[in-house]
Amino acid sequence: MAIDPEMSEGTVNFSRRRSRRLSLLLFAAYASLVAVFQGVQNILIPTAVQRLSPDTKVSTLALLTTLSAVTTIIAFLTGGLLSDRTRSRFGRRTPWLVGMAVAVVVLMLAVGSATSVTALVILMPILWFAANFYQTVVTTILPDRVPVQDRGFASAAIALGVPVGIFVGVNVAAAAPTPFTGYVLLTVPIVVFTVALVLLDREPSSLPMVRSVAGNDAQTTPAGGYLSAFASRDFTLTFVSRFLLFLSFFTANGYLFYVLQDYVGLTSLPGQSAAQAISTVLSITTIAWLTVTPLTGLLADRVGHTAGVVGWTSIAIGAVLIVPAFTNAWSGMLVLGVGLGLTFGVYFAIDLKLASLVLPSSETAGRDIGLMGIAGSGPTVMAPALAAAIIEWAGFPALFIVSAVLAIAGGLAAFPIRVRSPARKARP
Repeated sequence: MAIDPEMSEGTVNFSRRRSRRLSLLLFAAYASLVAVFQGVQNILIPTAVQRLSPDTKVSTLALLTTLSAVTTIIAFLTGGLLSDRTRSRFGRRTPWLVGMAVAVVVLMLAVGSATSVTALVILMPILWFAANFYQTVVTTILPDRVPVQDRGFASAAIALGVPVGIFVGVNVAAAAPTPFTGYVLLTVPIVVFTVALVLLDREPSSLPMVRSVAGNDAQTTPAGGYLSAFASRDFTLTFVSRFLLFLSFFTANGYLFYVLQDYVGLTSLPGQSAAQAISTVLSITTIAWLTVTPLTGLLADRVGHTAGVVGWTSIAIGAVLIVPAFTNAWSGMLVLGVGLGLTFGVYFAIDLKLASLVLPSSETAGRDIGLMGIAGSGPTVMAPALAAAIIEWAGFPALFIVSAVLAIAGGLAAFPIRVRSPARKARP
C-alpha cells in the first residue's frame, strides 16, 4: 500500500489524511487494550487473589502470571496465522478483531465474578489469550493498511497507547467503587474503539485473495514453514534485537520494589515508602514518555535509517540502565525514571515501524508480527528467574550492569539490519 510517486498531490494528501485517521483509531484501540492489561494485572487480580487466598497470595499470583504468560505466547503464535488465512467479505483481520473484543468483554465479566482461586486459574489465562490475540491482530493492521511513508507516525501512535493505557487502566481500576465495577468500566473503551476502528476505516474484502497452493504455501509446513520468516536475515536480526532489549528492561524492572526498599533504602525514599517511590518513578517515566513519543512520531517518517535509530536508542537505554549500578542514591533512581521515559518513548515510537519493514511477505504479515510479539513477551517469562539469579549471585549493582549489557547488545544487533524506509521529503 505504498504511495506511488506519480500520484497527484491531492491523492497523496488524501492517502496521508486517511493514514493519520487510521493511526488515531489504532492508538485508541491499543490504549484501551493496554488499559485492560494494566488495570487487571496490577490492581484487580492481586486484589482478588488476596481476598480469595490470603495465606498463599504470592504463590497463587505467581501461578496465574505463569499460566497467562504461556497462553500469551500461544496467542501470538496463532493469532496472526489464523487471521492471515481468513477469507471473508469483512477482510482478514476484522472478524477476529471483533470476535476477540467480544471474548475479552465476556471473560472480563467472568473473571470479575469469580468466587474461587480455581475459577481464576481457569479464566485468567483464557482472558490473556483473547487479549493478546486481539493485540496481534490490531498490530498487523499497521503493515496491512498503512503506507510505508506513514508508518513512523502510525507506529508512534500505537506506542503512545502504552503510557496512556497504563494511566487509564490503573486509575480506573483503583477508583472503581467495587472490583466488578472496575472490570465493567475497563471493557467500555475496548468495545467503543473496536467498533470505531472497524466502521470508520473498513477493511477491504479478503475473498478475492487467492489462497496459496498447498504445495507452495510455506505456512503448510508445520515447523519450518511457520518459522520460515527467520530465513530472512533482517527479520532475524530485528527479532534478536527486540528480544534482548525487552529482556534487559524486564530484568532491570521486575524487582524494582526490592531495589528501592533494599538497595536504595527506605530512609532515602519519599515518605520512607517503596510503594510511594515506585509511583514517583513510574509517574516520571510516563510523563517523559508522553513528552517525547509524539515528537518522535512526527519526525519518524522523515528518517530513512530506521534500524540505526533503534540501534542507537537501545544503546542509550543501556547507558541509562547502568546509572544505578554506580550509585544507590534516590537521585539515581530519578535519573533512571526520566532516562527510561525519554529513551523508551523514542524506541517504542520507531520499533513497530522497523518490525513492519522486515516482514518477508504481506501474505504472512499476521503470522510474522505474532512472532515479533514473542520477542517482547518471551522475556517476561525468563526475566524473573534471571534477575533473581543475578541478585543472589552478585547483588543489585550487577542486575543493572547485566541489563545494560543486554540493551547494548540489542542495539548492536540492530545496526546490520539493511532496511531503509523511504524518508518523506520536506515540503518546500
